[in-house]
Amino acid sequence: MALDIWMFMGKIDAFEKEGADAVLDRLQGVGINTLVLGDLIFDAQPAYPFTPGLYTGCETSPPAMPPENAPRFEILREAVRKAKERGFGIYLHDWGQNAPGCINNPEKLRYGPSRTRDVVRSLPQVDGFILDGPEWGYEIAPAHRSNLFRCDCDCCRDRATAWGYDFDALLGARDRLKSRLQNLGHLPKGRRERGLMDGLDFLIDDPNLFDWFRFKTDSIEHYVRTFAETARQLHPSRAMACGPRLPAFAPLTGYNFRRLSEIVDFQCPKLYFWQHGVDGLKGTLYRYAETLCAWNPGLTGSEALDRVRELFALWVPGTSGLDDLDDPLPPEFFQTVVTAEIAKMRERIGDIARIRPWMGLHHGGVRMGSNELEQLLNVIAAGGLVTFIYWHYSDMAGSDWEVVKKTTGQ
Repeated sequence: MALDIWMFMGKIDAFEKEGADAVLDRLQGVGINTLVLGDLIFDAQPAYPFTPGLYTGCETSPPAMPPENAPRFEILREAVRKAKERGFGIYLHDWGQNAPGCINNPEKLRYGPSRTRDVVRSLPQVDGFILDGPEWGYEIAPAHRSNLFRCDCDCCRDRATAWGYDFDALLGARDRLKSRLQNLGHLPKGRRERGLMDGLDFLIDDPNLFDWFRFKTDSIEHYVRTFAETARQLHPSRAMACGPRLPAFAPLTGYNFRRLSEIVDFQCPKLYFWQHGVDGLKGTLYRYAETLCAWNPGLTGSEALDRVRELFALWVPGTSGLDDLDDPLPPEFFQTVVTAEIAKMRERIGDIARIRPWMGLHHGGVRMGSNELEQLLNVIAAGGLVTFIYWHYSDMAGSDWEVVKKTTGQ
């Protein structure tokens, strides 16, 4: 069965540069009939006007769309109108809904829903929204933007206290976890297979660590539920989705796929596998191993990669050192690791119609090739998934388009 591909338009100025009809013709020519639009900006400025009366309870004022963007907004609005006339589905990815600060900052849940109501005034045809995250950090590199150990702000403390958590106990558990990762020297050499009961044993030993992760999960669900309720208030059929990481990383980021399924209409786990850059699996494995080596003098890169495999059941077959992660992914990786992660998605979410993963070839770093793209799409189809979101339209090479065309059966 052919895959249903949704196309992410990460640079909405493509409608200006190519013309809306040319873009839509190209997409329909390869069997794509759903658009995900965002970020809704032109040159770092808002791409749609705001309605002042919608933000009366907010401390944050939305940035005004500059007058010179008014004609560009009309091009965007006309493109959306034409897409709907052709039967396209339209979803928004980032519509300027984020207020500054932590996920537990109450202002985020005043401003974000207001911004959501506002964008529907400008683009009433949208079928739904896909939140990019939100998420807690899952990396251990100290300077990384997605740092696992970050965030002990007053907003988190207030939220934790309101929900009955001992916030200082949570921070103590966090610090003990970091200390354990910084002191791996006592471990015997050689990789150890880990199972479910090994993790249970670890959490029984430190129940406050379980509560630290449980607090993060509660925070994510509180945030996402507010947006989902806003979308459905606007129209009962308007969908809300969100984009967690791979199942192996998701618990660190505050995502429980099963519980989240009770809140959102579908989920979009990120099938990102590139090296270096932003948020690719190989880059994360690299940074984890590199950091473990820095924290544990004498630990080799190969040994550190074994430790990471034990943590996540993620590895790249044939890799003996960190430099090997720059090489293209071997077929065995797709057949084993990717297949296993897709199986976890299906197990945790259940209904395949509610699994619509993101996938792409890079976000900075080492770009994956069209051959790797084809292998990934074959595994997605073999795993029983039907729909995925391609990241992104303006980044595609000619060979990528050929692979997509073959995948959709055109």
